[in-house]
Amino acid sequence: MTPAPDTTTDVVEWHLSVEELRAVRDHLPGLVLPSFVPERTSVVGVGVVDALVARGVLASAPALDAESWSDDLDAPFLLSLALQNAGSIVIQVSAWTPTSTTAHSTVIQAAAASHLTVWTGADHGDGRARVRGTVLDLAWQTLASLVPEAEVTDRVHGTTTVSTVASQAIVDAIKGRDARVLDAVVKELHVPADAVPLFRGLAEPVRQGFRVKAFTLDGGPVFARNWFGTSHGWLRMSVGLDAAARTGEVTPERITDAGTVTVTAQTDEDIRTELLSLVAGLVRDRDVIGGSNG
Repeated sequence: MTPAPDTTTDVVEWHLSVEELRAVRDHLPGLVLPSFVPERTSVVGVGVVDALVARGVLASAPALDAESWSDDLDAPFLLSLALQNAGSIVIQVSAWTPTSTTAHSTVIQAAAASHLTVWTGADHGDGRARVRGTVLDLAWQTLASLVPEAEVTDRVHGTTTVSTVASQAIVDAIKGRDARVLDAVVKELHVPADAVPLFRGLAEPVRQGFRVKAFTLDGGPVFARNWFGTSHGWLRMSVGLDAAARTGEVTPERITDAGTVTVTAQTDEDIRTELLSLVAGLVRDRDVIGGSNG
């Protein structure tokens, strides 16, 4: 039997299969996990229970017909997993490579953080999961560890903003491999010269992806970022509206006519720094709001 983690440390974690995680979820009435944890498709067998005992997830083996395992689960594991339902801040990550997909949820409450990660794809067999509990100060490290490593052969730098129409025209021209057409697009649509190298990465097959969304109990969605890994490095892409169109209703037509696309070249370390700023800012705002409500 694997010893239970030492609860006096700053990090406790358990590794289990997706099937085992589903079995735990289905035996904790009222527990709602993120949608990336799929529904169970088979009856829990003795093998699953034995594996959970060996991993230290179950402190004792429950009866196979038991509806709830709450009295049998390791207490630190139960606390870490249950925090997924109870936090004031939620940060969700989606990441992918050609052979792996990562889905993750970090939930922060007071000075504790719960981290649930599921990996699927060719690198992970039938899927594997990790439940981790950390102190607040280590929440960022868990998020930063999820950034895939980009395979860069010709790194680009800088940032540029162009219209939605221009962005599509540039990508199409680059894919067409006709320099005359590309030059015409740049001239006709008044595209900045430094935009073309940045958009070359988006015109080729994207190798990795990384997306982060954040929500707060009081404010709802508060953050969303998308990065695409290319041979030119990580490219962060965001869509907005030009200044003159930011009032009134946002419609598909307005996005087409007045939308903008911003592409920024970044490194792995740049992304990790953004994650650090995100966590620090969310916690600061929570504490300010909590203090003002106290």
